[in-house]
Amino acid sequence: VKKFEQIYQPNNMVLCVVGDADFNKIVKFAEDNFGNEKGKVPELKVGLKNKIKIKSRKGIDQANLVFAYHVPLTSDKKSHTAKVLSTLMAEGMSSKLFSEIRMKRNLAYAVKGGSNTNKDFAYNFVYVGTEKKNVGAVKELILEEFKKVSENLGEKELKQVKEQMIGNHYINMEDSQNQMANLLFYEIEGSANDFYNLEKNIRNVKLKDVKELAKKATKKYSFFALVPE
Repeated sequence: VKKFEQIYQPNNMVLCVVGDADFNKIVKFAEDNFGNEKGKVPELKVGLKNKIKIKSRKGIDQANLVFAYHVPLTSDKKSHTAKVLSTLMAEGMSSKLFSEIRMKRNLAYAVKGGSNTNKDFAYNFVYVGTEKKNVGAVKELILEEFKKVSENLGEKELKQVKEQMIGNHYINMEDSQNQMANLLFYEIEGSANDFYNLEKNIRNVKLKDVKELAKKATKKYSFFALVPE
């Protein structure tokens, strides 16, 4: 309780309302229900680390593996480059790794990825659910596809990925709950204005930056696989 009271105070909170609401009533509600107590969020020092590990466990039927790499923080304009690369590589059935690993070679049950970018730490990841015997082959395919992108990605393909991301963004904005969650995230990590500037920021991502980040992913990465005994 003491730790909760030290951190969760009005000066560390964000109130977000999405929809047809009266601004003055919201202000009055906040003034009536939030006090003047001050809290402090502890600063965490996050160090960069890469590691490769394979662990066996009884009672599981398939291998679960994760390939991850560090990307720019949200305070860096190139953080949007990370999101573009993640979408290109592993988000959706049109992504490169889904196509190469599952569709073409049938080496996996699931292939998906994401970009977790914050002001203190940031990384992209690829998850693959496969058989134990395929772990090595899947890892090599992941590295190979990142290498291909670092060398051969063109403006046309990059533009297609950007349009896909922008389209999904506007679809998500139609859901008020999604919009509220995104506004809260952007405000906590920097500024809610960045949420409304997402289209511009995605369009401004440069080809050379995407290729450079893909190249870095082949050099410095973490890899973990949990496999059946």
